[in-house]
Amino acid sequence: MLITAGGSGKRMNTPFPKQFIPVSGRTLLMRTIDVFHEYDPKMKIVLVIPDDYLQLWKELCTEFDFQVEHQLVRGGDERFFSVQNGLQHIPPGSLVLIHDGVRPMVRPDTIKRVIETTEKKGNAVPCVVPAQTIREVQGAESKMLDRNKLRLIQTPQGFISDLIKEAYNQQYSERFTDDASVLESLGHKINLVEGNYSNIKVTHPADIKMVEALLTID
Repeated sequence: MLITAGGSGKRMNTPFPKQFIPVSGRTLLMRTIDVFHEYDPKMKIVLVIPDDYLQLWKELCTEFDFQVEHQLVRGGDERFFSVQNGLQHIPPGSLVLIHDGVRPMVRPDTIKRVIETTEKKGNAVPCVVPAQTIREVQGAESKMLDRNKLRLIQTPQGFISDLIKEAYNQQYSERFTDDASVLESLGHKINLVEGNYSNIKVTHPADIKMVEALLTID
């Protein structure tokens, strides 16, 4: 299990990255780690954090009495390099899940589908059908797209470690928007599985309120 927590929090207007924001008595990142630890307490967790915030994380673990065992790894300037650093601590021939640290509402059934499909096909990526109408902008014009043919991509994304490690040995490109796109660039087919709509990536202040509301439902 590799969790990336390298966000800057600029869009949150907070003095520290969004993954460290407390939500109902626990930081977002802690809640994310909890989901996977509860799914499988034996799961090895590698946590990638920017060097500038390693000490803050350690202090928060003390403050919130967070005791889930995990291995800390220093992050890079881009998410690509953070994942690259984290993968160095993943054993060869294993199954690895790569997840955004600010997606604390992923459901166990989504994790199960990702793991099972990865075991069978070598990779798996959760997704959902867009709920809103989508238009593609082309200069001053726009056209409606068939949302039934589109998917919103989520994490955790699952991979056989040897394949994703090979993919991350290549040079960084701005076209790599997630781990699946890195693997796909080597010619591998990406296998989509059903995600869950509550598995939002916390990006804006309103997302915090949404997570708080979802926690009262789950």
